[in-house]
Amino acid sequence: MENSRETEIRQQIDAYIKGQLSEEEIQALWNEFAKNPELLDVLEVEVNVKELIEREALTSKPETGSATIRKLPSYTWHVAAAAVFVIIALVQIFRIETPTEIDQFVVNRIGPDQVETSDGVRAAKDMRITTADSLLNLGFEAIVSGNKDRALELFDEVINRFDEEPYGSKAFLNKGIILYNESNYEEAISAFREAAERVEDSRMISEKAYWYLGNALVNVGELEEAQKAVFEAYQLDGIFRQPAFRLLKKLNDDLGSTDYEGFDAQQLE
Repeated sequence: MENSRETEIRQQIDAYIKGQLSEEEIQALWNEFAKNPELLDVLEVEVNVKELIEREALTSKPETGSATIRKLPSYTWHVAAAAVFVIIALVQIFRIETPTEIDQFVVNRIGPDQVETSDGVRAAKDMRITTADSLLNLGFEAIVSGNKDRALELFDEVINRFDEEPYGSKAFLNKGIILYNESNYEEAISAFREAAERVEDSRMISEKAYWYLGNALVNVGELEEAQKAVFEAYQLDGIFRQPAFRLLKKLNDDLGSTDYEGFDAQQLE
C-alpha cells in the first residue's frame, strides 16, 4: 500500500475510533479491512494506545495549574475494542469462504520439453531413423523456433502417412500441446484423446495424454470429464501424480463426490 493511502487509512481509523465517520465511511473502512487484514493491527494499536492514555488520565491526579485532560466517553473505547473483534471474525469468515480458484491447479503453458520426438535406436538390429522419426524431430525444431504452423503441418503429415505406433500417439500428443498453448482447448482435447486411445506400450505418453487432456477439459468447464482424465493420469503413478492429486482433489471438492477406489483425499492434507 502506498504511503499516502496508508496515511489516509490511519486517519480514517482514528476518526472511526472517535466516532466521526458516517455509516458509508464506516462501511468503506470495513471493506478495506476485508481486503487488507494487516490493517487490523493498526486498529488494535490505535485502540490499545488510546485506552492506555485514558486509563493514565483517570488514575493520575493533575498537578495544580495543569491543563484539564478531556476524555471521550468511556463507552467509545468499549465499542471500538469490540469492533476489532467483530472485524477480525468477519475477515476470518471472508477468508474461509473465499474458494481457491481451480485455475491455480491447471497447467498454464506446456513446455517444449514435453514434446515427443524420435526414439532413436529402438533395438540393436534397428539402427535407422525412419521418415516418421525425422518428421517428429523437425516438428520439435519448428516448435522451438516459434513456427507453430509448420510444426502442426509436420505432425499432421505423420498422422496421415504413418498411422502406426508410436508415431500416431506422439504426433497427436504434440499437436495437442501446440493447440493447448494457443488456448484452442477444444481441438487440443480431440488431439489428446486420440493420443490416449492410440498409445501402445508407452506409459509416459499415456500419462501425458491423460494429464493434459484433463487440464484442457477443465479449461472448457467439463469438470466431470476432466475428473476422469486426471484420475487416469493419477493412477499411472508417474511424474504427474502429485499435481494430478491436487487437481483431482479440487475437482472432487467442486463436484462434491469421489468415486475412485485408491484415491486417498487425506494424503496431502
